[in-house]
Amino acid sequence: MKNECSIVGDLLALWMDGLVSEDTAAFVEEHLDRCPACRARMEQLRAPAAPQAAAQEARAFRDFAARWNKKRRRALAAFAALALAAALLAACLFSAAAFGTANFVSAAAGLARVTLLNEPWAEIAREPKVVLAAPETSITDYMAARGFAENEQERMGALRVFEKDGAKEYVLCSVNRWFARWVW
Repeated sequence: MKNECSIVGDLLALWMDGLVSEDTAAFVEEHLDRCPACRARMEQLRAPAAPQAAAQEARAFRDFAARWNKKRRRALAAFAALALAAALLAACLFSAAAFGTANFVSAAAGLARVTLLNEPWAEIAREPKVVLAAPETSITDYMAARGFAENEQERMGALRVFEKDGAKEYVLCSVNRWFARWVW
């Protein structure tokens, strides 16, 4: 009987799930009819899990989910910070290439003033001095308003030379469809 109980104990879970052959099922059922200890073991297996164990399992799952969500939020925040840094770097590089200043905020503000508000020019950087102007605006008029006159003999392509009381300023001029850029 002791040997039979250990065999039935091993087969009990499979028998309850219907995973044994007909002959094995008949053997287990006959044994359960005769053995109160194995019937009690079967009732234990049929009984639902204790509420305390289910609560512990649920708590463990919630703790795991909280840790997972915290890690996910950190990863998303790190990714967002990297994306923002990359966007700022790209804006600075584009601003430096297009406008001669790495300060993309002042470049964008100057461009907006020239193109949207129809101001004739806007200074976007002081060192080196960079001025954005409407494409039709003349550097000669801008410099004349500051008291400078152009020295035509020293002009070298896009590099223009202006004089005032013996002081010279060299201005590199470029113009595209949207704006003119003057760099000292």
